[in-house]
Amino acid sequence: MADTPSARPRSLRARVADPDYVDLVFALVFVWGFGDLVSTLLAVHATGVETEANPWIRVLLAHEPLLVVALKAAVALYVGVVLLACRPVVERVPGWRTWFGTVVGLGCGVVALNLVVAVLA
Repeated sequence: MADTPSARPRSLRARVADPDYVDLVFALVFVWGFGDLVSTLLAVHATGVETEANPWIRVLLAHEPLLVVALKAAVALYVGVVLLACRPVVERVPGWRTWFGTVVGLGCGVVALNLVVAVLA
């Protein structure tokens, strides 16, 4: 009786649903928009503008930090809108969930690195 399908424990993959397309777009926009912005500002505040690796962001931070906020917000909004508009095309591409997961994971790594820089400074 222990071998009945209802008695067997289901695998983790069977219990966890795949994230929805909109959820993945939101995660990407949140991590690369808000997370990257806040962690960048914290790292720059702790170490100085000269430590920013991106030369365009370094110039904007040196002249007007609010331009960085506006730029990152505009780019995140644009990416989110384009990805939502292109949903039917993107969902036909094999491995699209893997791509989203990789990009969100890389963004989390960037945010974590920025936070480490801010804390250790």
